[in-house]
Amino acid sequence: MAEERNNKLLESPLYTFVAKGWVKWSQKIVSLQAGEEDFLLYLVWALDTIKEQDVGINAGLRDRVYTGLRDHFISQHFASNKPDLDYLTNLVCAAALACFGLTLTDSQENQKIYSELVSGFGEHWKDIKDLKSSADMDSSAPELKEWAVAYMASDHFSTYNDVIDWNNDDMAEVLIHRASSFDKVDLYRVIMALYEIGAFESVEGKLTKTKVFKAFGDMLGDDFSDFQNNLSAGSTHKNDIDIFKRLEEGLEQFETKKDKKLERQGKQKRR
Repeated sequence: MAEERNNKLLESPLYTFVAKGWVKWSQKIVSLQAGEEDFLLYLVWALDTIKEQDVGINAGLRDRVYTGLRDHFISQHFASNKPDLDYLTNLVCAAALACFGLTLTDSQENQKIYSELVSGFGEHWKDIKDLKSSADMDSSAPELKEWAVAYMASDHFSTYNDVIDWNNDDMAEVLIHRASSFDKVDLYRVIMALYEIGAFESVEGKLTKTKVFKAFGDMLGDDFSDFQNNLSAGSTHKNDIDIFKRLEEGLEQFETKKDKKLERQGKQKRR
């Protein structure tokens, strides 16, 4: 399991907080076969969403959690009733609010974000508040506060790989697909460029283009066996290849958002 991989998140005070609460929280769920690591996954995702601090993102956190749970977890594996989905959604929001609340000391920016979150919960705020204030949600451990303050102040964002053991066949699900609006040949060009600059190393045996493209295809739940033909056909229109310029622009957008976040927090920009 994931513990054998020295998983830092599963060794953190956040996991201890979740594992302790899940003993009681899970008793109120009837139709969802969710576990404590599943809940940890969505709690971290909610905290990461709060950290992004994009315009309007905090006001819609509850809806984003609901949609995420429904689309990326429950509908793929389980049949669930709406009360259970609502409960689990509110529980994720309540736990995220409890952890984020530990970071409010001497931080006007965090207090503002906290207020935005509460306002954004709307009609669900009472249920979320009741869950957050219940005896079942104990966020009083000093080490949890220390962890939350450090995590929310950092630029680190946890990923599914921080939570799930991908070597466990039961958890090796496809989480993302290539957007239909993104040209498949452009993705092939990016993968090929990375291959040519030596971005990948073989785990076993000789690394070939075919193996690399198969690995990406498996990850995205797609068939990439046609990559050679697509790349050959695409090479006849070299003037249309703008993917690398768009990637540069995308990275610039990412860096600009980060600098704006630091500026809002009164911190020095990175560039």
